[in-house]
Amino acid sequence: MLKKKLPLIIGSLLVVAYLMTSFFVVNEAEYSIVTRFGRTVAVHDEPGLRVKLPMPFERVVRFDKRNMYQIIPEEEFLTSDKKNIVVSSFLTWRIVDPEKFLTALRTRDAAEARIENLMKSLFGAALGQKPFTDYIPADITQASDMRAAENISIMEEKIYNEASALASRDYGIELTNIGVSKFNFPAQNLISVYARMRAERERIAKSYRSEGDAEARKVIADANRRSAEIISAAEAEAEIARGEAEAEAARIYAEAYKDKEGFYEFLRTLEVYGSIIDNDTTLILPEDSPLLDLLTNPPLENRKADR
Repeated sequence: MLKKKLPLIIGSLLVVAYLMTSFFVVNEAEYSIVTRFGRTVAVHDEPGLRVKLPMPFERVVRFDKRNMYQIIPEEEFLTSDKKNIVVSSFLTWRIVDPEKFLTALRTRDAAEARIENLMKSLFGAALGQKPFTDYIPADITQASDMRAAENISIMEEKIYNEASALASRDYGIELTNIGVSKFNFPAQNLISVYARMRAERERIAKSYRSEGDAEARKVIADANRRSAEIISAAEAEAEIARGEAEAEAARIYAEAYKDKEGFYEFLRTLEVYGSIIDNDTTLILPEDSPLLDLLTNPPLENRKADR
């Protein structure tokens, strides 16, 4: 009985194997390429159930059709003035021509290796056309930083355009984004770079201090000028007030001593004596000096003589 059923069992197994290797499902996030002895016979990018010849006649190769993210490790390049600079970048890409991709690369690992080499080659060529200071400024001014950022952006766009054209033409790949993630000095150059940055900051600080000192001198000079003007105006007003007061005092004196000129002269003479004569003063005057008139001929004796 077993010998009679054996051909039937084998036939059933062959039919099952044929059915299992003849039907395959295409996922919505992938390309499915049917190859016959290494040659592409069909490319499926719509999801669903598909049929092919059983193995080993036909095989299915699957590729992801979504965007893939790739990091390009940092590499040291030379600028046009022979300065070393370290750059690392990233990019995203996707397969747009699965048949060309299969023929040129076959696997994602091979594609990433080829893309990495392409990117490093393009970065080296682009950086070699510009001096070091176009990408990392020698000073720390905002204008220099903006100019360096603009140069990096221009370089990224140029590399993107060149890499996109090559990847599409040779590998069936579309580059969707490229960016620089690190742009720095080599480790052995950091000490000299930091010293230069420190010197630049000291120069800027000195400039700020000099400007501050100049502004301070200007403020002080302006304050002194205004102070002198205020004092001068105040002294002028004081002189005017003093002159007016003296004039008023003279007027009051004149009214007070009106018709009493002799008495006024007598008081003024006493004031003069008080201002020039004291216990330590020796005064030598001629006999007919008007200053001695009050002493030699007092008013009281003059009145007695008159009587």
